[in-house]
Amino acid sequence: MVREQRTLLKERGFLTYLRSRPRALLGSFGQLLLAMDSRRMEPTEVHEKWAGRSGVYSPEFYADMGATGGTSSIRSVLDARVDHDAEILELGCGGGRHLAHLREHGYTNLSGIDINEDAVDVMEERYPELATDGTFYLDALENVLPTFEDDQFDVVFSVETLQHIHPENEWVFEEIARITDDLLLTMENEPDDDQLMTTKQVEDFPLYFRRWRPIFTDLGLTHVTSTENQIDTLRVFHQSEAEAAPPKTD
Repeated sequence: MVREQRTLLKERGFLTYLRSRPRALLGSFGQLLLAMDSRRMEPTEVHEKWAGRSGVYSPEFYADMGATGGTSSIRSVLDARVDHDAEILELGCGGGRHLAHLREHGYTNLSGIDINEDAVDVMEERYPELATDGTFYLDALENVLPTFEDDQFDVVFSVETLQHIHPENEWVFEEIARITDDLLLTMENEPDDDQLMTTKQVEDFPLYFRRWRPIFTDLGLTHVTSTENQIDTLRVFHQSEAEAAPPKTD
C-alpha cells in the first residue's frame, strides 16, 4: 500500500494523489488544497470557453463526426427499455448528432441543452428536421436545469459533458437526478484506479473526471449496468430499483 501511494505521488503529482483519497481522511489542509486547485479556473471561465468554442471540440467538429459506436450504444439501451414517445433530454447536445440518430430511429420527443452559441446554427444546417421538431436551450446546464419540473424527462443522457462541470457546481448532479423520471445514461471519462476525481488539462481548459456510479447512487438512483470502451464508460441508472422497468420484450 505504501509503495502504491508513493507511485501515485511520483507519477501523478500531489493534488492528483489527494483526489484519490476519501475526503474524510484528507483533513482541513488537504481539502483546502483541492478547493484552491479547483479554482484555477472559475466556473464562469469554464462557461465562457465552451460558449465561444470553435474549431476542435466545437458543435461543428462533433457534427462532422456524425453518429459513432457510442451513439448506437445509447440507442440500444433506449430501444430495450423505453418507448419511442419517451421524453428524452441530452445534456450538451452540440449540433445534435446523437439526437438526430435517435430521431432517425423513431424517437419523437427530443430536447437538448448546449452552452455553445453555434449549436443551433449547426443543427439547422446539418439536421434541419431535428432543429424544427425538437426543443433546445442555449445556455449552461446550471441555468437551465433548475427551470425543469421534477421527473420531467423519461430519459436524460450525456456524452462527455458532465466532465466539464466545475467542482463548485456539483449541485447540478442533484438537479439531473431530480428531473429524471426513469433512465439516466452517462457516457463520460472516469479516473484511473481508485481516484474519486482528477482534473486533466485538454488544450486550454480543464476536464473533471469523476466516478459517476457513487455520485448518482448517492442521489438515490440505481446503477443497472456499465460498458467500458477505450475512451469512456457508458453507465445506465434507474430512478429507483423498485420503479425500474424491465427491458422490453417483443
